[in-house]
Amino acid sequence: MPNSSYLCATGPASLYPSTTDKDFRPDTDVVAYDVRCVPLLWLAMFRPDDLVTQTIVIEPDPDAVYYEFGPDGDFVQIDTPAGDDEEEIVEATAPLTGRENALAQLDAAVPVLNRLFAAEGPLDEHAAMLRRAVAAAPGEHVTIELDEIEGLWEPGTFQPALRAALAVFDGGTDPATGRAHLVELAQLREGRPFPPARLLLDDHGEVADDDYWNFVRLLGADFSAPVPWEPGAQPAPEM
Repeated sequence: MPNSSYLCATGPASLYPSTTDKDFRPDTDVVAYDVRCVPLLWLAMFRPDDLVTQTIVIEPDPDAVYYEFGPDGDFVQIDTPAGDDEEEIVEATAPLTGRENALAQLDAAVPVLNRLFAAEGPLDEHAAMLRRAVAAAPGEHVTIELDEIEGLWEPGTFQPALRAALAVFDGGTDPATGRAHLVELAQLREGRPFPPARLLLDDHGEVADDDYWNFVRLLGADFSAPVPWEPGAQPAPEM
């Protein structure tokens, strides 16, 4: 899905494992995803030192099929455009850390978030659900594929905002600035309490659209593998 971010588990310590890890399986290795944002609690698993820059080789897709509008306004298949059959080398920066470190940093970030968003309510239960999902995922590392989100921002603005947002968890950014960056990255709608962690699991009567919006901006949504905050999730193994 375009303009999306993906929370991924990976064996190798590699950014963008969907491109770089030949053993990557989207049905199990994408923990969750979201559209046009990076969910708040995903960010809480990382710190500025976890922002890694790597060179990524993007190999051409031999099965890619290309189309263009024909003279009658219909899509018609065309030959592979020049250059699209060659590998592309790009430099990427994104969060990457070991899974156990990510979980420890998530635990440490919850009190910080509870102070930053005191008016919206505590996030302990939400974080516990994300913890279960990440702990149950395969792979020894956790990363976020967020290039599609970075592409939505003005050039040169995304990475500084991301770094400043992550720094707030260790006191490296003043609280007001850090909170503003977190809100913008997660695309939270302010001015309302956070929806409960079991919003989708229990009967809460009529739920406002803004509450559904903010709920997903806290945790993301399931991509293929079940997640504990949505119906149908399987119990995670004990840690």
